[in-house]
Amino acid sequence: MAKVATRYVPIETATCFYFGGLIKKVKRDLKRKHPDLHIADFNKVLYKSLRTFKLNEQAFDYMNVESSLGGKRWYVKCPDCEKPRLKLYLPDQHPDRDQIYKCDECHHLKNMSLLLGSTKKYYKIVKPMKQLEKLRGLLLKRNMTPEKAGRYLADYERIEQELASSPDYKLWKFQREHTEGPLIREST
Repeated sequence: MAKVATRYVPIETATCFYFGGLIKKVKRDLKRKHPDLHIADFNKVLYKSLRTFKLNEQAFDYMNVESSLGGKRWYVKCPDCEKPRLKLYLPDQHPDRDQIYKCDECHHLKNMSLLLGSTKKYYKIVKPMKQLEKLRGLLLKRNMTPEKAGRYLADYERIEQELASSPDYKLWKFQREHTEGPLIREST
């Protein structure tokens, strides 16, 4: 039987949970509750506390690794491959994937830029739109000087005009408005 190649989907379409933040919060709470706890006992209590955490009724296993600077670095184990990870993903927009949190490798997720590679669509549409999104975030920050805002606005308007005059963008926008599905499809 021939092995079927798995189709990769964009990592941006999956829900990500960063376990590093959870581990920091649990450590901080435990240090507040038990300030005089010995380090070996602290790690046991930390592990038990982490084991009680569930996400969408899914429990996780954890492991720690000795740090080169001393202490331990905690990771969540991917339920599928059992490799140590800091992030697990739920590809909720893709019903063909398991609806549990797993690592990006097990769910076959890749960044949009890797999926599109050096295609014309990436350089003509995706990259300028990412630049617009970045500039939009910068412009929405408070306490910005008028000079700095002027430079960002000039860049924003320039990129917006380039996109508006691009036939590739016009076609992409038309297709997006008249079809359902993901905003940017994988190139074939």
